[in-house]
Amino acid sequence: MAVVSLLSGLEGHSPGAMNYLKRLATLLFLSVALVSLGGHVASADDDDARDHEIARKALSEGRIRPLTQIIDQLKAQFPGQIVDVELKTKKPNIFVYEFKVLTPDGKLKEIKVDAATAKIIEIEDDD
Repeated sequence: MAVVSLLSGLEGHSPGAMNYLKRLATLLFLSVALVSLGGHVASADDDDARDHEIARKALSEGRIRPLTQIIDQLKAQFPGQIVDVELKTKKPNIFVYEFKVLTPDGKLKEIKVDAATAKIIEIEDDD
C-alpha cells in the first residue's frame, strides 16, 4: 500500500523513472512473498522432524510395529505394488500406516493399517 502511495506521488516524472520504480516495487513484493514462503517451508520441516521423533519413540516403546513387518503382512493379504506410505497419528497413541497400492489390474487403492496390530482398517479407491 505504501508503495502505491509512493508511486502516485511521483506523477509527472519521466516514464523511465516510473517504470524503474514499478519494477523495484514488484521485486520488493516478490522478495517479501518468497521470504514468507520460506518460513512456511521451515515450519513444515519442523513438523516432519517432530512427527519422525514421535514415530521413532512409539516404535522403540513397542507401541507400533516396524514398517517391514507391516509391509510383509500387507503383501500377504493384498496383492500389488506399494507406491507410497505414510505414518499418521489419528489420536494420541493411535498410529495408522496409509499405503497407496497399485493393484495388478492397474487401480490405485489407499489401504489404512493399524500400526500396532498390522490389521487392515480400511480399503478405498484412490483414483
